[in-house]
Amino acid sequence: MYWYRDGNPLSLLPWLVVMLVAWLAGWLLATHAFRLQARERLIAGLGLGLVLYVWLANLIGHWLSPDLTFLLPALILLIVGVLFGWRRKEGLWLDREDLRVWPWLLAGLGLVWLFLLWSKGLTLFDEHKNLSLISIIGNGDIPPRFFPNYPLNFIYHYGFHFIGASLMRLGGMLPWSAFDVSKALLWGEMLLLAVLLGKRYIGQRWGGWAAAAVVALASGTRYLLLLLPPAFLLQADKVVRLQGTSALIGKPFSEALISPWPVDGGPPMPYMFGFLNGIMDPMVMAHQGPNIFSVLILLLVWLLLPRLASRWSILLVAAAFATWALAWETTYALFISGLIVFTIIYFWQKRNLRLPDFNSVLAAAALSIPVALLQGGTLTELVRDFLFGIEGPGLLQSFGFSNLLSSLGTSLAHFGFAVSIPSAPTSSVLGFSFRWPPAILSSHLGALSLFSPVQLVVGLFELGPVILFTPWITRWAWRRANAGDWVLGVLATTAWLGLFIPMFLQYEADRDISRLSWQALLTWTILLAFVVTDQAFPWRPWIRQAAMGSLAIMVFGGLVIAGTQFSAASTTRLGDGYNELDAAIAAQIWGRIPADAIVFGPMGSTTVLTGHLSGQLLSEPPPSDIWHSLMATPSLERLLAGGYDFAYIDSRVWDDLAPEIQAASGLDTDCVVTFAEVWDNSHVNFRRMLDLRPCKP
Repeated sequence: MYWYRDGNPLSLLPWLVVMLVAWLAGWLLATHAFRLQARERLIAGLGLGLVLYVWLANLIGHWLSPDLTFLLPALILLIVGVLFGWRRKEGLWLDREDLRVWPWLLAGLGLVWLFLLWSKGLTLFDEHKNLSLISIIGNGDIPPRFFPNYPLNFIYHYGFHFIGASLMRLGGMLPWSAFDVSKALLWGEMLLLAVLLGKRYIGQRWGGWAAAAVVALASGTRYLLLLLPPAFLLQADKVVRLQGTSALIGKPFSEALISPWPVDGGPPMPYMFGFLNGIMDPMVMAHQGPNIFSVLILLLVWLLLPRLASRWSILLVAAAFATWALAWETTYALFISGLIVFTIIYFWQKRNLRLPDFNSVLAAAALSIPVALLQGGTLTELVRDFLFGIEGPGLLQSFGFSNLLSSLGTSLAHFGFAVSIPSAPTSSVLGFSFRWPPAILSSHLGALSLFSPVQLVVGLFELGPVILFTPWITRWAWRRANAGDWVLGVLATTAWLGLFIPMFLQYEADRDISRLSWQALLTWTILLAFVVTDQAFPWRPWIRQAAMGSLAIMVFGGLVIAGTQFSAASTTRLGDGYNELDAAIAAQIWGRIPADAIVFGPMGSTTVLTGHLSGQLLSEPPPSDIWHSLMATPSLERLLAGGYDFAYIDSRVWDDLAPEIQAASGLDTDCVVTFAEVWDNSHVNFRRMLDLRPCKP
């Protein structure tokens, strides 16, 4: 019961048809909206089709049914692709020469299979949150609400989850298989896009796969700290403190380096802490999902931006940018900031120089900003909080516009728009503050001060040796920008911003801002792979050799992580904490609960298995103890009084209740209807969905 709700692999056919249509549309757009080479169009078309499909599904899902939400985007994209081909009126609609990349596609399919083998044996990194999002989005909750307290929208980058949601809605998959397959599909496409970039910049036959290896395996070099004298590591024990999950190791830093990482859902052969990284883990370990989609979009726009075929291509680029904002808002905002800073610096120095397609890309970026602020996701919710307030008064309330906003909400309600204008008592939403002393931020090791010699050395090893070559990388990128390849200048500028912002700014959830450093290091590492193969770039041979050696030791850490994950390849897990009973009940009840019903049950699992929100009561302001009270002493009378229509009973929770509480619950009353039920072979463990509606007056 890992794969399909009905156990039939043919259930996947509708999804395959929709994805092939989206791929065909992307191929048309890559052919007629951009000036790509024949070897680039088919693979870039797949990435473009996936990215634009997600963007359209998010927009359509605000208003239409789940089935239309996941069917219409592919058809709309195909119409747009045909219009681009008809308007251009030159050359072939599609060129058969593009199909000569079929060996690359087969290799990409092998990469998808490899990552799927790893993924289905692991349950890492916020699995419950990811499964919940995939399940409720697939069931039509767009934009998704915050499942632990669903009067609130979820402040999260949920763009990635549309691929898994489409697999559930159209492909009949269960939440965990949909999650794993969507990660694997995007991971394989991401590496194929890296192959295209490698071929473009390295030019050698092996260049594409070398670039893909760097993207997949490059990481920081924490493990090299083991080569330092023991006295230094003992000094590090005094000033370096493990953070988050890493603190569960429970040992000093020097001993933690050679210890297993105690993470739930990891491979049978544990990850060694010394080969992990708190800034840039290798992409072979990107099992959360959104980071894969973010890198895919980065590589896609890198390929497309200098190749616009017409001014109408601006709209496609703007939509790709908006999808990036929905997939991972920090890297989108960082790229847009780098684009702005590059524009200011470059044109201040060279006012009369014209760069190909640069003004068009600026227009696309400008168009994407209002869309990103309105389409849903993290940026939309932050703007809503800033203006109206969620837990406190927003900007408009702070300036005395509460009455005006209330009147506006009343007026809109007359036209059928449900508008809520909250007015809570406190303030502040941004959560940023100045960091002093400046520090290198690691999600595993915390803030490593630049003013502490020991912490600085640890921080440099955490960053990896690529940081030593940033002057040469920047010089190369700006030389290429002067020659017309301005995207490299933007990326180099973006990387510097990504390094410096976390050094001097801290965030209320400080480890989250380390994503900016991750983006910087990944960008520099890819660029370094291109610099060392550029024979025209003037640097001394020993520096080039040192750079190549640095890439090798950064890739080595990723190889160790990949090797560790092979121990999970032969196992299958249905998700953290789920088993065959959960799969069986999900096959019966997912998507079948009426949309307006209120479901009671364990917050995470009920949402995942039903596709229906099942957290706090709609009338409860957070925080509330009513839900916790009902979980401790469930009662039919209290459930009905709270407005619940269904109750999900898991024997693992039910059997923990005292017999007298079970007997007094009233859930065996004649009016209670068993909506769905499954038992194990021993007839001891069960999952049951109860319909309480017949008990209502």
